[in-house]
Formats: sequence, structure tokens, C-alpha cells
Amino acid sequence: MQHWELEASHTADTRDVIARGIALLAVLVIIAGCGTDEPTACEGFAARKLAITGAEYRGCAGEILATLDSIEPPLREIVAERASDEDRSTACRAYRTLRALIRQTGIEDDYRSMRPGTVIMKWPNGPVSSFNSAAFNASVQYMAVLAYPNRDNFAQGVRAHDDARRSYNHIR
Repeated sequence: MQHWELEASHTADTRDVIARGIALLAVLVIIAGCGTDEPTACEGFAARKLAITGAEYRGCAGEILATLDSIEPPLREIVAERASDEDRSTACRAYRTLRALIRQTGIEDDYRSMRPGTVIMKWPNGPVSSFNSAAFNASVQYMAVLAYPNRDNFAQGVRAHDDARRSYNHIR
């Protein structure tokens, strides 16, 4: 291969990497620009420090589960490479809603916290704690699918979503 051919090949590879990086950044900016101005059943839980019961949390968990339910079908189409622009838009909107609900509960910070006992003190109800963990894991896997569509993250997200559904059924 001639020197100029190597440079041309390297330049094309570099452009491809840059284009992929820009595309990934655009997806992350869309995902990060989340927020909802509508009141939800999840408001106020992030500020709570002690003993959130299943009875008071069930409405919020229901909203999170419904949002997980709404994001799965368009993600399935995205992974299968059959997605329309509407499927992509639906998935992004649902993900923004999901992130907003999770932020309102504070579970993201609680489960990543290095403070011993935070999860136990704030979320002492076993089914609620299990639901939060599964819902958070599903959201992380579904975000990965939006950023880089693949079957592995989708399958992990679906399993976590199913775990969240099972835990939700035990919240009283």
C-alpha cells in the first residue's frame, strides 16, 4: 500500500470514529435534556430520608412501571432494526419521562451512595427496595440501547423490567 493510500485510509477511519462520536453525543444530549413539568406521584421522595412505605410509594412505582412498559416496544423495534422515526421519538420521550421519575424518587443517588445504610433506612420495605433496584437497572440498560442499539443490553433491560414488575406486584 502506498503512503498516500494509508493516509487516506486513516483519514476515513478517523472521520468514521468522529461521526460515531458525534452521533452518540447527540443521542446523549437528547436523553439528558429530560424533564417533565407535569406533577407526578413520585414528587417529594428524593427529599425523604426515612422509611418510605409501600402504601405511599405504590402510585409512584406504578408510574415508573407504566413508563418502562411504554419504552420496551419501541426499543424492541430499534434493536430489530425495524424502527420508524416515530418509534425512536416514542422511545426517547418515554426515556426522558423515566429519568425524570427516577430523579424525583432519589433512587439513583440512593443506590449509588457510599453512605452505609441509606437504602435500608429510606427504603426499608423489601418489595419497594427490590422494585427500585430493578427499575433503576432497567433504565440503565434501556439507556444503553438508545445510545447504542444492541440485543444484549435490551435483554438485560427486559429481565430487570420483568423483575420490577414482579416486585411491584408485592408492594402493599
